[in-house]
Amino acid sequence: AVVSTQSTGAHAYRMYTDYNGLYRRLDFTGPTMIITMKVTSLACSLYDGTHRKEEELNSDQKMLAIRRVPSLIEYLSYTFCFTSILSGPTFNLQDYCKFIDGTDAIEGKAKPSGILPSLIKLLAAVFFISWTFVFDSNLGPFFDKEWRNSHSFLYVAGYLYSAEVIYHCNYYFAWIIADSVSNLSGFGFNGYDEKGKAKWDKITNVYPIGVECSSSMKLLVDSFNVGTARWLRRVCYERCAYYPTVMTYLLTAIWHGFFPGYFGCYMSFAFFLLTSRKLRRYVRPKFLGSARLKMFYDVLTTVCTMILGNYACIQNRLFTFERVYELYRYFYFLPHLVCLFLYIFCPSPPRPKKE
Repeated sequence: AVVSTQSTGAHAYRMYTDYNGLYRRLDFTGPTMIITMKVTSLACSLYDGTHRKEEELNSDQKMLAIRRVPSLIEYLSYTFCFTSILSGPTFNLQDYCKFIDGTDAIEGKAKPSGILPSLIKLLAAVFFISWTFVFDSNLGPFFDKEWRNSHSFLYVAGYLYSAEVIYHCNYYFAWIIADSVSNLSGFGFNGYDEKGKAKWDKITNVYPIGVECSSSMKLLVDSFNVGTARWLRRVCYERCAYYPTVMTYLLTAIWHGFFPGYFGCYMSFAFFLLTSRKLRRYVRPKFLGSARLKMFYDVLTTVCTMILGNYACIQNRLFTFERVYELYRYFYFLPHLVCLFLYIFCPSPPRPKKE
């Protein structure tokens, strides 16, 4: 409660001092969001381990359940871990303690060095941030009516799409750098693959190809800000009795702050995700009859996912209600109206019974 209140106050202060989002500065709200994730994850794991019966927990909750209150040193070290305090990623206490005491290595094998994976990720981070110096991600021209009127609808839509893709590179840079620093310190080792190659993806927070080339909203969500998606699933989605998807994305918006653009972004994501989930269950089986039909389906869903995903993501940095409404009005509310039509009139196939 203390951490959530402090984070809420930080967001309210930021919104009061910079409602239009003109400064776009890195302030103290970022670290408070990271701390909120860690503390609430710890609280849920402690509650599962001390107040719930074993049969009430799913496999993930059983693995993460904590049976004792961590010491002050463990708590502070975990909460303020320097490799993730600024931009994440978040991780659970068990993995962090195993890294600290050296038990994260595979039994009978020496823990491999994280230097090479760290350097590879460092180069990847430099690659992505370099795009932001070459291409423009500014959305300012869109709000200039003369600029909009002097270009075609497709040109404006293409500009917004490309600007948002370039803007994603800022996230890729921050999260891959954090992952690189963690690997360099030895944190992030995740065993070996089938070929015996060491995996360093335990706390990887983003998969850029998955973000930009996903064939469904679910895959897009699973590839972007992975640690936060995992946190939301564990603290909200799995514990919410009613409308878990909507409530999870509402929590996401509140966790980010109180700007109208945040709510427009994440509630749009919730709506698009629910619609795509319903369509996938009904439509996809009809395209599995041949390889060509399946390829057509995959291409079509990838294009739709990229358009809807970037349309929703853009709202995350528009901040004000006026800008979000102007975006909706320019596109005639079509993404939302089309999804609403499909969600209402698409039949709901029966779900397979769980054993």
